[in-house]
Amino acid sequence: MPRTDLRVLVVGCTPLARHAVGVIEEIANVAGVVNLSPQAGAAKSNYDPLAAFAARRPEDIHYTADINSLATAAWIWARNPDVLLQCGWSQILKRDVLSIPAKLSIGVHPSPLPVGRGAAVLNWRIIEGGGPWGNSLFVMEDKTDKGDILDFEPFVIEPRDDIRTANEKVNETTITMLRRTIPRIADGSIVRTPQDNSRVTRYYKRTPEDGRVSADWSAEKICRYVRALTKPFPGAFLNVAGEKLLIWKAEAGALCHRDNGTILEVDPNRGARIAVGGGESIWLTRVTSTVELVVGDSLTGRSVAAAAKIGV
Repeated sequence: MPRTDLRVLVVGCTPLARHAVGVIEEIANVAGVVNLSPQAGAAKSNYDPLAAFAARRPEDIHYTADINSLATAAWIWARNPDVLLQCGWSQILKRDVLSIPAKLSIGVHPSPLPVGRGAAVLNWRIIEGGGPWGNSLFVMEDKTDKGDILDFEPFVIEPRDDIRTANEKVNETTITMLRRTIPRIADGSIVRTPQDNSRVTRYYKRTPEDGRVSADWSAEKICRYVRALTKPFPGAFLNVAGEKLLIWKAEAGALCHRDNGTILEVDPNRGARIAVGGGESIWLTRVTSTVELVVGDSLTGRSVAAAAKIGV
């Protein structure tokens, strides 16, 4: 693919930004990168400081806790970008920043816009059960995810996908869209398609409490939460006697006829099987817990006897 002279400034602090920088270096010019400061990034799931890029081009990366600060806006302006590309940034960019590029400010959003505007999109979609989905490249405005669509690439969130593999599909489809779209912006052939506001749906920012699961739920529902919130996210959890039992991997078990929350088996090589809603059971195959899990006990009460303890 021929290179363009377009100067693209990337704003992002996740692995998606790293992939975007890589493809932009192939097809255009990276005018600079804005990344989240390590202090702020420590509190963000899926944070990537783009260390390799910073080591190669230290003068071309700017770390900030506020994309809209005067210092950050001045840094972006000094890079003289034609295009600003946002991929994996949780703050809303204000008009003063969005207006800096000579041509466009564009963003990657992991949904088939206008369906799925908002935050934590992939987490919520996995919890819903997945299915046909997609990735959008759109013109950024100072309101969330409302600008014209420039490109779209479909993908499917399969029953076996977790948040890591779903993010990999976003990375792959982003590369595909950028290879198509950046040359079109450069030669003026890009087509803008307004969003159909009659089709808007929205997801909202998750809180830690949104990771709580219940032994009264079906095994399938619990597994969806676990896949949606496994590492690098904070994890789904059960409350066991006031403490969190973090669940990183789980799978459906055999049918049973015990009270929900009863610990049915403890196998150091596999995990713990517990009774859940609808006469089902679930294997918790990778957890983090300070609570001993004992066959016959209930997750609603503290286990006190010595027993096999399941670790990560």
